[in-house]
Amino acid sequence: MPFRRSGPCFLGKLLDDRRGGVTMIMAGSLVTLLTMTALAVDVGSLYVAKRSLQGTADAAALAAVDNPSNETGAAQRTIASSASKTAQVSVLTPGGYTPNAALAPAARFVANANPANATTVTLVQDVPVYFSGIFTGHRTVRIATTATAARIDYAAFSIGTRLASVQGGLPNALLSAFAGTNINLSLMDYNSLVGANVNILAFSQALGTQLNLTGLSFGQILATTVTLPQALSALAAVIGDPTAAAALRSIALTVPGTTIQLSNLINLGPYASEDHAAPGSVINVDGYSVLREMLELSSGPRQLSLNLGLSLPGLTSTTLTLAIGQRMASSPWLAVAQDGSYIVHTAQARLYLNSQIGGAATLGLLSLQLPVYVQLAEAQTKLAALSCTGGVANETASLDVMPSLGHVSIANVDTSSLSNFGAVPAETAAMIAATPLATVSGKATVALGGTAWQRVSFSASDIANNTVRTVSTPDAVTGVVASLVGNLNLQVNLLGLGINLSPLASVVGAALTPIAPVLDTLVDQLTGLLGVHLGQADVRIDGVRCGKPTLVA
Repeated sequence: MPFRRSGPCFLGKLLDDRRGGVTMIMAGSLVTLLTMTALAVDVGSLYVAKRSLQGTADAAALAAVDNPSNETGAAQRTIASSASKTAQVSVLTPGGYTPNAALAPAARFVANANPANATTVTLVQDVPVYFSGIFTGHRTVRIATTATAARIDYAAFSIGTRLASVQGGLPNALLSAFAGTNINLSLMDYNSLVGANVNILAFSQALGTQLNLTGLSFGQILATTVTLPQALSALAAVIGDPTAAAALRSIALTVPGTTIQLSNLINLGPYASEDHAAPGSVINVDGYSVLREMLELSSGPRQLSLNLGLSLPGLTSTTLTLAIGQRMASSPWLAVAQDGSYIVHTAQARLYLNSQIGGAATLGLLSLQLPVYVQLAEAQTKLAALSCTGGVANETASLDVMPSLGHVSIANVDTSSLSNFGAVPAETAAMIAATPLATVSGKATVALGGTAWQRVSFSASDIANNTVRTVSTPDAVTGVVASLVGNLNLQVNLLGLGINLSPLASVVGAALTPIAPVLDTLVDQLTGLLGVHLGQADVRIDGVRCGKPTLVA
């Protein structure tokens, strides 16, 4: 049989043969599968490494912000003790962080801001790869992570908190005038209130309980309209001194049911959104100051006239006309703040004292009086610096203070115009002495200036002890009334004729000289009870919260 070629037929059959196709596909796919598996291993390894590096970056940022004097060293020590020991600090930037939800997250951190309360840390690390280097030619891949941590520190501060000894009936006379009724406050009650601290956060909680309010924050409780008796009862519940607590409960039963809103007195800042006090969150103020501010807030017209009824050497009687202006808008007596953006003001005040001089001090004059007018502008303060480096035991704070400006005059003033703080009362020569044939009048003024901020610092012990710092204008004087008497220009009017009779003027001057120190003490005590002083500002730090470092981005 002759041989026949079967090439074309053989190839055709081979092409038509489907046996072994799966093997060919698997062989081709295996290469791709192995490549993808290798890449997956590398990607997974990089993911795990980046997660670990992120944790190290978080810890480094927390350590850095808690050690502002050596941020880089703190971050590097954290890295050395972590699983990412080969990581390096690429960027470390201190700055300021503002926890304001109205800002975009990226805008809340400002690099190199002063004061700095936050740190951004970027770490880099070279991570080995196992298979992808075959394609890229690199045996490692550099990864990077960033973390931002902030420490939000707060300070509570108040203005006008001098604690002074006073004449026996003076606190009762002044506070009773504010309340519109006799509150029967004894000198022992006053001293107890002055010496007793009130935790404002605990007071807010007690007020919420008094009003049966549940689920509200501190700020919402203080913004609730309450009666004066309710507020005083809550104050009595948290004040530590039993005598002070009993006095407050007694006053609560005496005062009218005037409504007040305590958020006009107290701005809790970041505490306002909280509904319970964390351990260590203490804002302590003296009980008398809280009582005074509540009564002032409820006093309505804010112009008072009263006979002080004090037994003062050489004086037969002293009448007081007092007007208190409103504080600037949104400016309470106590505030909690993080920086100097919040300024606390005292109220303006005007006092007109008319003292009748009697006894041997008159030196035979028919009548002798000394009218003293005190004009007090606002004092103001703001938080200048706050440091929590090294923990609570080393916390420090500084306030910028602008003392109260004003002046004191021996003059005649129309008392009906005192409460109009939009106008300056006219001061004219006052009739001081009278004889059967002549009258003696005079006028003198001591003015205080100075409009510069003054820095006052508080140590950790100052803060713990609620130490009061007094800041004075550069031209402050002591013995103001004595200075006025010494510079008093006396004019004698004899039978309607203006004649300078030196002997009579000398007699009047001699009669006024021993009275001046008495009135100096009285003016100082009155302004002290009001929490605002001539040419001075009394300030204190009521509490500091050193925030724990927290991751914010």
